[in-house]
Amino acid sequence: MHVKDILDYLGIRVKLPQHWYSTDVAAEFEEAKLIENDEIIKIEAESGDNTKVIVIDPDDGMSVVTRFADGKVIGVKYLDNKDDFEYIGKPSELYF
Repeated sequence: MHVKDILDYLGIRVKLPQHWYSTDVAAEFEEAKLIENDEIIKIEAESGDNTKVIVIDPDDGMSVVTRFADGKVIGVKYLDNKDDFEYIGKPSELYF
């Protein structure tokens, strides 16, 4: 499953870098819920005790993270260029 599939499923149309659309994400996102659709798009899906989250800020980047029951957050933030990304390893209120 790709980010584009989730956006299509939720009826969201937004202009993003092509490599964001083609990012592979977990199958849990088949049951995704749109949490926020304003300047920042936030999509969540339950995965057992954990929550998978996609946060899209067209001006800052797209994050795909897992939020664990104990509050730990791990994932990746994709930036404008295809080969630019950052690992996420600490909680941020953006993911809660």
